[in-house]
Amino acid sequence: MQLPAGFTDEQFVDGQQAADFLGLQRKTLLNLARQGFVPAHPIGDGLRRTWRFRLSELASWLQSKTVKLDSHRGRREEQIP
Repeated sequence: MQLPAGFTDEQFVDGQQAADFLGLQRKTLLNLARQGFVPAHPIGDGLRRTWRFRLSELASWLQSKTVKLDSHRGRREEQIP
């Protein structure tokens, strides 16, 4: 089966695998997903959604949140929102 344009064949991972990848507790990651802070894919419409993640999306998200330090003063050049 061929995927539609714009789709990837990358596997989704569950919350525990994604949390391990980011070095977070599973519960923390799921809270961030519910709040829309991390890229996540909810499955289901009920109160108890199942969340799935793509490691490539999490890596890109994490890289975009990197804080750069001013090497002379140790101050942040940009703030994480």
